[in-house]
Amino acid sequence: LAKWAEDIFAGKKHVYWYGTYCNACDEKLLAGKTRQYPDHYAEKRQATYRKHIQQGKIATDCIGLIKGYYWEQDGVVKYKRNGLPDKGANGMYKATTIKGSIDTLPEIPGLLVWTKTFGHVGVYVGNGYIVEARGFSYGVKREKLTDRAFKFWGLCPYIEYTAEEIEKAKAAAGETASGETGTPTIRKGSEGDAVREMQNLLIKAGCTLPKYGADGDFGGATETAVRLFQSAVGSEQNGVASVG
Repeated sequence: LAKWAEDIFAGKKHVYWYGTYCNACDEKLLAGKTRQYPDHYAEKRQATYRKHIQQGKIATDCIGLIKGYYWEQDGVVKYKRNGLPDKGANGMYKATTIKGSIDTLPEIPGLLVWTKTFGHVGVYVGNGYIVEARGFSYGVKREKLTDRAFKFWGLCPYIEYTAEEIEKAKAAAGETASGETGTPTIRKGSEGDAVREMQNLLIKAGCTLPKYGADGDFGGATETAVRLFQSAVGSEQNGVASVG
């Protein structure tokens, strides 16, 4: 997957069309997508789409870059090839069983990375870089992970990783080698129910989260509250909380 994404970026043939998955740009595709997603294919964009057709470009959106990989065989991308599903960026995150917050990302090229709302996804290609079909105004970009607002990582559930990569990802996600849940941690940048539960426990313990309360977002105020609690109980003041 990482090589697929790198090759797409290097080839400079792919452009961003919402709702596509590495399809050849042509009038039939444009007409169909315009009917399906009129807001994304507004009149002011039509001239650019037709220019893409004339240039022989290939269309993809963020998740289409990934689906195109696992639906491709012998240079042909076929919808739902081998029964592999059609998932949006959000659906892909929900289907992913091994995942974590971006600050725990293991060095495994071919991981997926998501933004805060899970509505946008990219491919981690290694050495701190990602490739993403970023949007209509950007196309396919290769950028430093730290320059973009990705918040979560995960193994794509529809491609194969090595056993070593899987164990490495499980360890980063806070699982034991056997696959059973160990003692995962949450820290600044983490989000979700585990954070909200921890925030409620802090409030019950007398800690204050003055601005946001138990909002499920591990921000600066929550980190400060964790450190104060750790100081009060005599533990290491690292701002990191264990879950479970």
